Amino acid sequence: MEKHEEQPGSGLKRSLGLLDTVSIEVGAIIGAGIFALTGMAVARCGPAVPIAFLIAAIPMVLALLPIGMLASVLPTVGGSFRYPSRILNPFWGFIGVWGIMMGIMLGGMPMYALNFADYLRVIFPAFDRNLIAVVTLTFFFVINVVGVKSASVIQVGMFFVLIAALLVYIIWGIPAIDTANLTPLFGSGWSSLGIAAGILFFAYMGANFIIDLGAEIKDAGRNIPRSFAISMPIVIVIYTLMGLVTVGSVPLSQSANQPLSVPAGQFMPPGLALFFTVGGGLLALATTINATFMFASRYIMVFAEDEVFPRALAGVNRRFGTPHWGLLIMFILSIAFLPMGASSFEVLAYTASIGSIVLFFPILISAMRFPKKMPDAYARAPFKLKGAWLWVVPVAALLFGAFFIAALVMESLTAFLILVGWMIIGIAYYIIRDRFLKKKRGTGLSAIANKAM
Repeated sequence: MEKHEEQPGSGLKRSLGLLDTVSIEVGAIIGAGIFALTGMAVARCGPAVPIAFLIAAIPMVLALLPIGMLASVLPTVGGSFRYPSRILNPFWGFIGVWGIMMGIMLGGMPMYALNFADYLRVIFPAFDRNLIAVVTLTFFFVINVVGVKSASVIQVGMFFVLIAALLVYIIWGIPAIDTANLTPLFGSGWSSLGIAAGILFFAYMGANFIIDLGAEIKDAGRNIPRSFAISMPIVIVIYTLMGLVTVGSVPLSQSANQPLSVPAGQFMPPGLALFFTVGGGLLALATTINATFMFASRYIMVFAEDEVFPRALAGVNRRFGTPHWGLLIMFILSIAFLPMGASSFEVLAYTASIGSIVLFFPILISAMRFPKKMPDAYARAPFKLKGAWLWVVPVAALLFGAFFIAALVMESLTAFLILVGWMIIGIAYYIIRDRFLKKKRGTGLSAIANKAM
């Protein structure tokens, strides 16, 4: 892996600079979490939502330290799969990415698209919700097929408008805060705060996904860790302040299970409220859909390169240099699961959150094994965890993740059953595929991964 993965490889173009990387990362983070899930969190823990946002950030910050160590020395395409598949074994790399694929395609993408439609219908109420969702997914599918650079140019433009809209919400909202709305702070209880933090952890998902574009980032060894250091403080401050404005500016009954356009309409002039709805809600969701197409399609590509999926799916478009088969599969599955979101939006949210957390377990365990498995790479890593920190940091992140999964499972049995069913399908498929390759060629998936190293 060390020799192979440092090359651009895979037919992808190395065209993303630090600004592109930060805008993709922040755009991937700020989306469903703040606009689709804040109202759900308010319904569970009330005025403590800003604290729930801070708690939810802790495991992500902890996880980014070991992930940044791996990405700084081994930038690659589909790092979320390749790090555990090379350091542990390909089965564990598959399990982690299989979990996030559930979160993305069965939960995240349909949720983003439907929530995008909800915000657009504030302006155009006559538009059909499902039609808007389909058109939105189709637009960003086409943009990403045309090329990652064109997608990143659109992402950078949307990023600056998005940040402006969020700052408008904060600046106008802080003077509107009534301290009476913030008491009692923990009236819903500590368990409700934990559940809310588990839901809002998904709000930070996207921070780690930039490692899956490593082969397309210029000077990735430096720019990926730097993008973490820039993006996360920005997002944590914005989320905490927006959570404070949301619960402090209006009574809880007006913000619980409501989009942020509802409290915005109470304290902002109509023109600014419209700008926030369009520049904030719509663009937050649009940047997340765009970024998710970018990185998630790379999972399918690297699965195919390691022959977990048929090799043909690893194909890169000759004209645009993009993984068109991965993008197409993502697009089709996201469209297929829109009806579930139309009937139960909360199930999508829980499914997306649980699937996102599953991804972390193999990567963080890989980081702990990294110095022994690849000592030369560890020695030259520009950023690394040393001594006890190599174990304490990832273990703490894993414990938070386990707690959040438990809290979400207690909240939604349906989401848990979806997870179990999805994992059973994935494990069965992996075993069948491994046996098929051994029977046909005498070489299983572990041998293929070892050969690629």
